[in-house]
Amino acid sequence: MTARRLSKIFAVAIVVLSVADFSTGVDADTANVPLPVTREWTAPMKHAISISRPGGISLAVRARIRDVATAIGAEAYPGRAAMVGLTLVRREEDVVQRVKRGMQVPMSVTVQPDEVVRNLLSAEAADALAAGGIVMGESSARYRGARVGDVVTLVGRRQRQLTFTIGFVADDEIVGGGDLLVSPQQADRLGATTITRYTVTGFRNPDTATSALAAAGFVNGMSYRVRRTWEGENPDATLGLGEAKLLVGEFAYSLSKSGAVTADPDWIRANITPRRFFDGIPVRAACHRRIWAPLQGALNEIKRAGLDDLIDVDNTNKYGGCFYPRLNRISGGLGYLSRHSWGMAFDLNTETNSQGRPPNLDCRIVRIFRAWGFAWGGNFTPADGMHFEYVGERRDNIEYPSKYCPNLVNRDR
Repeated sequence: MTARRLSKIFAVAIVVLSVADFSTGVDADTANVPLPVTREWTAPMKHAISISRPGGISLAVRARIRDVATAIGAEAYPGRAAMVGLTLVRREEDVVQRVKRGMQVPMSVTVQPDEVVRNLLSAEAADALAAGGIVMGESSARYRGARVGDVVTLVGRRQRQLTFTIGFVADDEIVGGGDLLVSPQQADRLGATTITRYTVTGFRNPDTATSALAAAGFVNGMSYRVRRTWEGENPDATLGLGEAKLLVGEFAYSLSKSGAVTADPDWIRANITPRRFFDGIPVRAACHRRIWAPLQGALNEIKRAGLDDLIDVDNTNKYGGCFYPRLNRISGGLGYLSRHSWGMAFDLNTETNSQGRPPNLDCRIVRIFRAWGFAWGGNFTPADGMHFEYVGERRDNIEYPSKYCPNLVNRDR
């Protein structure tokens, strides 16, 4: 399994974060190195199980995870996920990036202890963190022209601005597919204190570990997101923020005390279409220009397949659509921005596919959207059956045991 595939299993789900209130958690996993193909588990720190929960992990649940880990001879390491704002990147006396006054750009942050970084991710990254630096993902560094030694200004809790030095530029999978990897001590400075995930590792038999966690209630579903480093690629995994920015860009925004999000109007004019009708199925939306053609392609195929009557156009035009700058409904307490803030996600049939309930959407429609480069929210934690998110690559040709609407690889949709 490639590191890129592992990063999709253990990367931040989907979401983008700015600092507001770190009182709740958010689903965010991190990458791990490839597993040996043999069933002789000779390198126990090289395989792991990640357990995360969008609303954060309570003290009682943390204790249960640790108890299971102890029972199977493993270790359980707490992790966090956050997104903070970035306002400035400097290289000595030169400005590399300066954000508009009163605004910030969202930076996805993974927080892991040294044991996880050093043994599962990268010794170089661990050394950089131990020396007091932060680790920036390669895509994020390339996007803004940053390099080792640059000083970044990040916006922490209560809009406090803090400076950090880039100590290492790592492959995107090392930083969970996002922008930054920081130590728990650095996260404390930023106010990112909520435990959102545990990494269980050090066990020698993955079947025993999986069974023990399942017996304690830790199975992938509505309450928990459970991922294993030996799993295949998930067709409904969303892009980490680093990859997403390369696809649709990065924008500055401001956040009011009430939680209202205002995106940079210049970015909106350059990247978001006016609200208009699609051809064929009369859905009307304002979307990122990058996703308009594939979204039109999916709708065209749905109509050709005779499935257009299954799209509730009135509901979709009233409550669905693409572009809507706002905090994420599940993790907004952490400041996460919805991917609708980029106009890269599309909601339809919202009344019958409300978030947190089992999805109620024809699987033929789901597979058509996957074929046109969209991940589906019906298998998110919690389920979000109305939600399709552009990932820029086909997802209908990936064989995976999805709970809802698994792909029919080499068969008709």
